[in-house]
Amino acid sequence: MPETDQDVLTTRSRRAQPRAWLKAVTWLVHAGAHPKALATTTLSVAIDLAERMDFERGIVLYDLEGTARRVGVSRATVKRHVKILRELGALVWLQHGSRRNLRILGRAYTATATVYGATIPTAYDHALGHRLSGSGYGARHVGFTEAGREQAIATARAASVRTRREPPSRTPKPHSVQPDQSGRSTTTRPARAEKPKSKSKRKSLLGRTVTAATYQAADRLARALRPLHPWLQRTRISQLSWALADKAADGLSARQVNAWLHEINPVHHYGPSWQPAQAHAYVAAQLLADAARARETAQRIADEARATAPNEAFHEAVQSMTRHTGPTEEFAQAVTVDDLDATLLQQMRAEAWLAFKQFGDMDLVLTAAEGLGLSQAARLYGHQLVDACIRYDANPRLRPVH
Repeated sequence: MPETDQDVLTTRSRRAQPRAWLKAVTWLVHAGAHPKALATTTLSVAIDLAERMDFERGIVLYDLEGTARRVGVSRATVKRHVKILRELGALVWLQHGSRRNLRILGRAYTATATVYGATIPTAYDHALGHRLSGSGYGARHVGFTEAGREQAIATARAASVRTRREPPSRTPKPHSVQPDQSGRSTTTRPARAEKPKSKSKRKSLLGRTVTAATYQAADRLARALRPLHPWLQRTRISQLSWALADKAADGLSARQVNAWLHEINPVHHYGPSWQPAQAHAYVAAQLLADAARARETAQRIADEARATAPNEAFHEAVQSMTRHTGPTEEFAQAVTVDDLDATLLQQMRAEAWLAFKQFGDMDLVLTAAEGLGLSQAARLYGHQLVDACIRYDANPRLRPVH
């Protein structure tokens, strides 16, 4: 395939799932469809890509460094054989990588990743007698031609002959040349062991009872969020949904769980070259760590409360705050953005940003948002800082470390 046909918009190959794709790539390599394809290296690179693909759509991140490390070859070798797969019509570009900085929080520089899609070329479909519906990347395999049907039947028969074995004996003793003709049975049927009746329901990672509604909500979260996080592509939907069962039981929205998955992304903690082999286990470990930290915080607050009994001034302050359900007139009239000098306004914003980034102090911004309203607070401190403080205040894990 020329380079002009190696893009998702121009390719003549059809989209494929990992299992069918790997079968087609193996056939293409052994058939000699590309003079530089090797049955060892090319297929090893293809297997690494297939293991990381999205099972339903065949989408995979390039991950040049990781592929070279896992396959045990150089980066140049991986580039060469990925190019061979593109020229075979087995890979197409879904997104071209670039050196543009994604500006991820906490990292100085992160380039745009290359994303490939698994495809099966028309030469493979013609050789095996496949009938297709549609054309290009969206074509689908819908049946066989007459020659393709005969070829598929012959292949299935050959496979069944290779795997055929003698049926097992129904008696515990081997067949004898001189069988017993007395008519008495020499075998006894072992009694079936009764399975213990368990009345306990399945528990989540945090020990909650998982109902059908909870699991359905977790399944919806997993299906909606897994495509948004490349490091989750190797885990199954059922595994990820079980790891998110507690989030679903808490009633969190997809947006909140998505923010949490962004926060626990292993890239932020271990660098871009490390990916968890079992992403659902990594998610479960982070969930348990969050729960442990929450218990420690609650215990510390309880200990402090027992150690210091509230005095009369504390009760008076609580009652005073309870009576004031909204901002006071003095506070509402104390600050008006239009009256502030531009230099003073710039200084206030700089101090608020410094307090937020270095010390995680959001009191200035949150107090302004509560007392003046979001629109006035945004005029005072800027939309970006106000949104960040509100988002981080809603999720304690996102707060800056200080």
